[in-house]
Amino acid sequence: MQDILGVFTDSGNTTMTLILLIIACLRVYLEVVGFNFEKLPLTCSLNNRMGNDYGKKLHRYGLFFSIGYIILFAPTFLLS
Repeated sequence: MQDILGVFTDSGNTTMTLILLIIACLRVYLEVVGFNFEKLPLTCSLNNRMGNDYGKKLHRYGLFFSIGYIILFAPTFLLS
């Protein structure tokens, strides 16, 4: 199993992968705690320019990418 998942981290940049994994975990944590992403300044400006639901969709896709990143890369660090 480590050989299958090791393909993603064979680039030799495990420090960057670990940093991005921590950021993804922080993103999921903020979602669990109930942080309101709609109040962020960048989200407010995006909502004004693109429509009211654009910021919500953007943060939802960010959550999906964070969960996917955790699923793909966390086992590599836990097994090593």
